[in-house]
Amino acid sequence: MVAAGVQFGWALQLSLLTPYIQVLPCVRIWSDKCSSKYGRRQPFILAGSLMISVAVTIIGFSADIGYLLGDADEDHRNFKGT
Repeated sequence: MVAAGVQFGWALQLSLLTPYIQVLPCVRIWSDKCSSKYGRRQPFILAGSLMISVAVTIIGFSADIGYLLGDADEDHRNFKGT
């Protein structure tokens, strides 16, 4: 039973790491070519931070967003967001 948990943990880590392996080289190339007055890395750090903030907010309100987009009433217990 413990071995299955370890395998699941490694699979989860690899699935979370895969987007970084694919996206980070492209972002590094773009940021190296960037000639912003704020520097090469800061615009990308700011954009990434804003995108993560929006994604976490959407995940937090996903049940409410689903309800507003037409989920059935029997699938949604309570409207919790606002």
